[in-house]
Amino acid sequence: MDLLMLLAVGVGAAVVVAECSSGMIRTTFSAVPDRRAVLLAKAGVLATAMLGLGTVAAGVSFWAAQALLDRRHAGVSITEPGALRVVAAAALLAPVCALVGFGLGVLIRHAAATVVAGVLVLFLLPASFNENHAWSAAIVHALPLTAWRRLSWVDLTNVLLPPHPATVAGSWLAYAGWAVGSVLLAVTVGRRRDV
Repeated sequence: MDLLMLLAVGVGAAVVVAECSSGMIRTTFSAVPDRRAVLLAKAGVLATAMLGLGTVAAGVSFWAAQALLDRRHAGVSITEPGALRVVAAAALLAPVCALVGFGLGVLIRHAAATVVAGVLVLFLLPASFNENHAWSAAIVHALPLTAWRRLSWVDLTNVLLPPHPATVAGSWLAYAGWAVGSVLLAVTVGRRRDV
């Protein structure tokens, strides 16, 4: 998952940073003066493409893992409780991370700095907080990586839960919040900044 998240952040950043660094963004905004429409269209195409990539990656991973596990009589069907949720969460992680990269790319406008900021937000920020205190758990539960981890837990019988565990509904909301928040950041910054 880490590699998929890094790839998605990089693609999301490249969608906007490449055009800004080459100066082609001026041509785009001259052709379509409504910056909000341009950025929303870019975000929509990015999310759709990354959803396709995420779906293929999650689907192939699930079926390949189950083919290997089935040889040892340990495989599960996609209809097993929680299996579809895990595959859907893995598939949706790609567009969420890509939109984070997109929003950071509009804000920062430098490819390497955007990817570094994406790594900080997606990987290092979750490691800075824990679930032992309510305030810290609230922050860590709102992050995409933690949300994906919670959505990937199917059987909690052998899991030692922290004092303030994440919920499935809260994890889906974290996904939605990051996707929508990143697009809103891109639109807000993109409308006000000179090209």
